[in-house]
Amino acid sequence: MIEHHSHTHDAEMAVRLLDGSPDGLLLVDVHGHIELANRSASTMFGYEPTGPGSLIGRSVDDLVPDEQRHRHVGLRRRYDADPQRRPMGTGLRLLAQHRGGDMFPVEISLSPVAIESEMHTVAMVRDVTERQETQTRLLLHEERARIAHDLHDLVLQRMFAAGLSLQSVTNLIDSPVARDRVIAVIEELDETVSAVRAAIFSIGNHDAAQSLKSHLYNIVDDRSRDLGFTPDMTIVGPVDDVPDFVGDQLVATLIEALSNVADHADASDATIRITRTAQALDLVVRDNGRGIVTTPKAHGRMSSLMWHAAELGGSCSVTPAEPSGIELVWRVPI
Repeated sequence: MIEHHSHTHDAEMAVRLLDGSPDGLLLVDVHGHIELANRSASTMFGYEPTGPGSLIGRSVDDLVPDEQRHRHVGLRRRYDADPQRRPMGTGLRLLAQHRGGDMFPVEISLSPVAIESEMHTVAMVRDVTERQETQTRLLLHEERARIAHDLHDLVLQRMFAAGLSLQSVTNLIDSPVARDRVIAVIEELDETVSAVRAAIFSIGNHDAAQSLKSHLYNIVDDRSRDLGFTPDMTIVGPVDDVPDFVGDQLVATLIEALSNVADHADASDATIRITRTAQALDLVVRDNGRGIVTTPKAHGRMSSLMWHAAELGGSCSVTPAEPSGIELVWRVPI
């Protein structure tokens, strides 16, 4: 035998169902008056759940920003004349107004319903403030990453090439005065390169408090989209306390190594091992691709990294790996 619930019990269940919804639910009559509001709607708009301070009896137009209220009255009447179900996610950019006057972004779905032969509208309201803030942060991070990439590929590498070109001709200059001036320009370029590297690190790092270790893992995650796979990275020893100028070079070398794998190696796998000891900081990047030429171009980006590793008293080499691929080994004393 099937047990029938009483009308009172059904009403209690309906109230619990409405109040359990994370979205705001409003029942609005043809005159725009709110006849029912669940707890989420009351909280969202800053009203009391019951009593004189509740949403019940108020005009739904009160929930619309002041400057849009007159227009909303017309839109509501037009909807009442031809009510149709309108789901969320229609692409409309809508704002609602809190009781205190603050505005916040929302998504709204509308559904016509007949109650006691009179048409009503059920409005489901969703606060999308957090979602929009997350999207904004992601877009900002992507834009910062793009700017950092452009600075690295378009600006920094030209400065590297200029420095290498000047360095290659210093021994050919007979005049001591001219030679000293060229060396001074090289030193100025080198200082500027360091400043640009610091700027790139800062721009690419969306969290100012982010550690070097976290930044290295983020680089790998970001480059995985270009590679088509996620390299296996292992970090041994503490790296967060290395000097900034060494950390900048480590970041630049890792980015360049992964760029080469993506652009030239045609690889399906790569491993990265970063080791910090009391004497040195090592980076080894190995892939299983088709390999690249073992002698970098004189004015290429890899030659620039080798040059800067040597400036720090270290080394950077690229050699064929067995059975295929390449191995980059970067080592700088600390």
